[in-house]
Amino acid sequence: MLSRGSGSVVNVSSQAGLRGSIAGAAYTAYKHAVIGLTRSAAFSYSPRGIRANAVIPRPTTAALESNYGSLGDAGPVPSLSLTSPDIESAQIASPMTYLLSDDAANVTGAILPADEGWGIA
Repeated sequence: MLSRGSGSVVNVSSQAGLRGSIAGAAYTAYKHAVIGLTRSAAFSYSPRGIRANAVIPRPTTAALESNYGSLGDAGPVPSLSLTSPDIESAQIASPMTYLLSDDAANVTGAILPADEGWGIA
């Protein structure tokens, strides 16, 4: 990409990268790091024609399993009922392919929630 002077990178984070998470400290720190890496790469490489963005997909049935029954004072966990129970792989891939496409030629450093509103709960 550097030799061509153009390219696009799309990283995948999660809601744990935007806020504290009951998924565990290591997972939460990793997903925050993905967002930091994305923004740093966008800042460093956009002058050289390389875009870097991240997508935050919605939870799926294959999401991390955790015991959400006892959170102490952590408050309520967003409900998966806000999202449709069935999801096609294209619904996860389409925001990524948009960011990789020429249609997003002027988008870099974006963190795109593609989660059917799950993150607003």
